[in-house]
Amino acid sequence: MAIQQGGILLFSEDSKIIGELLTVGRELGEQAGMGVTVVASGEDAGERAEEARARGADGVLLVHAEAPVQNGVEVDAEVLREAIRTATPKVILLGATSVGLELAARVAQEIGVPCASECMSLRIDADGGLEVERRVYGGRFVVRQVISGTPKIATVQPKRFAMAEQINNDSSCDVTEITVKIGTPRVHLVSVSERARSQVDITKADVIIAAGRGIKRIEDLEMMEKLANLLEGVVAGSRPLTGDVDWLPVDRRIGLSGQTVKPNLYIACGISGQIEHIVGIKDSRTVVAINNDPKAPIHMESDYSITGDLYEIVPALIAACERTRTQ
Repeated sequence: MAIQQGGILLFSEDSKIIGELLTVGRELGEQAGMGVTVVASGEDAGERAEEARARGADGVLLVHAEAPVQNGVEVDAEVLREAIRTATPKVILLGATSVGLELAARVAQEIGVPCASECMSLRIDADGGLEVERRVYGGRFVVRQVISGTPKIATVQPKRFAMAEQINNDSSCDVTEITVKIGTPRVHLVSVSERARSQVDITKADVIIAAGRGIKRIEDLEMMEKLANLLEGVVAGSRPLTGDVDWLPVDRRIGLSGQTVKPNLYIACGISGQIEHIVGIKDSRTVVAINNDPKAPIHMESDYSITGDLYEIVPALIAACERTRTQ
């Protein structure tokens, strides 16, 4: 079957993000009467195609890349360019991952079209423009922008939308297979060094105890762990503890250069609250700040603010939690 033309094209290296993009894509498609096509490529292209069909894609573009290497941004960029040439979409959505952000910017520049990064919401306006909301200036402000022209490229924040539900769409989903020949990439992978990582995914935590520069010694993180365990949460940190001194793994860093989290409870211990950190906690349901500086910016960003010594307050919280458990 021929792929639908002039619709919405979805691309991501992560199958879970494809599920989230399908939620957005289907909403936009209903607003504008456009079909949604998913690009599936790579070693698990077949599995991604089946997943996309089951979750409501109107079409799947199965791209086989004939290349000296089968991964890398240059390969993904050529796959996406060929998908755009084949499907001629009006809107292109990618996940705002490290790969997706680079890929979107690269392809947008190469084909001369507008691109909006890390969108929190998207809709098609009355004139056919893509209206998006996104944070700017390190997360301090949220702007609403309208992207015009064809096609329009946008990246969508991961975990912003739920996975599209399975609707068993096999019979109505068009699948088109194409092959793209790719020359030797100008940039190629030389080696990979495994970075030290923890066994904890802080982006999925309901409770986070975050430690900052106010922690004086690495041994003092034990009381943070104790409080986190009592609250069934995890310990994370700001840039000083995950970069300057490496007391916590880098994948527990929260902020512009780390992870974006949205727990039900976020307790910031000894964190000043610079904008680089605040951008990573904006979606937290409840923020509690513990800082001995009454002028620290974190107090302005919190729902509950405690001005005092964390070495007195955290042990008091631990004791209160332990009393509650024994009652």
